[in-house]
Amino acid sequence: MVDIRRYEGFAEIPIEHYDGLLIDLDDTLYSYERCHQIGLDAAFEACGMGLDASAFAKRYRAARDAVTARLEGQGACRSRLFAFQAMAEAHGLRQPYVAALELDQAYWNAFLAAMRPDPEAREFLTRCRRQGLSVAVVTDMTAEVQIRKLRQLGLVDLVEHLVTSEETGREKPHRSMFETALRKLDIRAERAVMVGDQLVKDIEGAAALGIHGALVVLKDIAA
Repeated sequence: MVDIRRYEGFAEIPIEHYDGLLIDLDDTLYSYERCHQIGLDAAFEACGMGLDASAFAKRYRAARDAVTARLEGQGACRSRLFAFQAMAEAHGLRQPYVAALELDQAYWNAFLAAMRPDPEAREFLTRCRRQGLSVAVVTDMTAEVQIRKLRQLGLVDLVEHLVTSEETGREKPHRSMFETALRKLDIRAERAVMVGDQLVKDIEGAAALGIHGALVVLKDIAA
């Protein structure tokens, strides 16, 4: 029987009975929202398109939603570059793809600089390393961005494998995300546990393959 439990912190998660760990990245290993807002502010400063900050944010959100709907289920649906390109095209900018790249770079440079790893998550991954558990991050996003995040968080040495929706062509909770992670870790589903912050996408998606689940709620991290 698959075991699914909710934990208030990483320290409570037992790992003694597993051979490998699957873990989400965004809002599991760090807090996303603050970094996103800092990134969006930086993009606005780079090229506000004559809008005020509120209007810029609204147009960005609409563009992101449109890209997500058009490319639903693919890693590219998370692309900030495509959202900024849609904004630049709608605004009638010349060479909108160039403006999109500048906005995308400003966003991610500021986003990454603001990232702070959750201390409990880092200690949890360290505990997994001491116990000999191999770790695979399973995440909906483009691979390059998620690699940069792991490097910025200083967690690369604690993570053996990365599985992104860009790589598999599907987003969580699609089974291919978890099957790919199991294959890379070379472990059976019943000997793995998936840790994440979303019940349906992370925990129930993994449970459908027989992977145990640990739902955690990340505490906000101050700057």
